[in-house]
Amino acid sequence: MTILLKRICDFYSHAWRSSVASATGRHLWILLLLKIGILLVLFKVLFFPDRLNTDYSTDTKRAAAVREALAK
Repeated sequence: MTILLKRICDFYSHAWRSSVASATGRHLWILLLLKIGILLVLFKVLFFPDRLNTDYSTDTKRAAAVREALAK
């Protein structure tokens, strides 16, 4: 079992090193990370708005709203 796990780790680490070693691989990783970053920002803005700050003016009102939502 340990040998199999080591072979799997070696396989993936070798693939990672070979993909990062080439210029094309580095560019593709940079593009992938940029894409993920942009998607995370878009998801945050579009799907997870900060409703507590917009609906409630003070911290006590926000806390009461959260307590009420958790108690249901």
